[in-house]
Amino acid sequence: MMNERKHQAWNFWSAFVFFGAMILVGYLLRQKGVDITELTFKEALFIVLATYRMTRILVFEKIFKYFRDALKKREDLYVIGTLSSIITCPWCAGVWVTLVIIVFYFLVPYGVVLVYVLALAGLASIVILLSNLLHMYTEGKQRVHQREKKPNNEQFS
Repeated sequence: MMNERKHQAWNFWSAFVFFGAMILVGYLLRQKGVDITELTFKEALFIVLATYRMTRILVFEKIFKYFRDALKKREDLYVIGTLSSIITCPWCAGVWVTLVIIVFYFLVPYGVVLVYVLALAGLASIVILLSNLLHMYTEGKQRVHQREKKPNNEQFS
C-alpha cells in the first residue's frame, strides 16, 4: 500500500489536473462557440443520464473490473494509486466522467451518439432499478400478508 502522505499529495495534485482539464475544455467550448451556461433542459438531462450510466459502468460493473483490479495491484505507483482512488469512488469518478461526457457531447464529431446511447441506457437502468424495488416491496407485502393469514388457516385445520 502506498505511503498515505504521498497518496494524499497525489490526490491533491489530481484536483489541479482536473481544474486544468476543465479550463482546457472551457477554452475549447468557447472556440467552438458553445456557451455551456445555455444548456437546454433536454441537453442537461441527457448529460446527467449519460454521466450516471458511464459512472456506474466504470465504478461498479464487470466490464471494467479487470481495469480496476489491475490498478489496485499497482497502487504503489503514485499516479496509479490516485487513478485507482478515482475509479473506485462514484463521487470522484462522476466529476471526471461528466467532463468527458461534455467533451463527447459538444466537441467530438458524432460523440453525441455515444452520449445519447449512454443516456438511454441510464434511463433503462433506472427503470430496471425501480422495477426491482417495486418487486421487492410487493414481495415483502406478500410475505407479511401470508404470515398474517397463516395462523388463521392453521386454526381451521
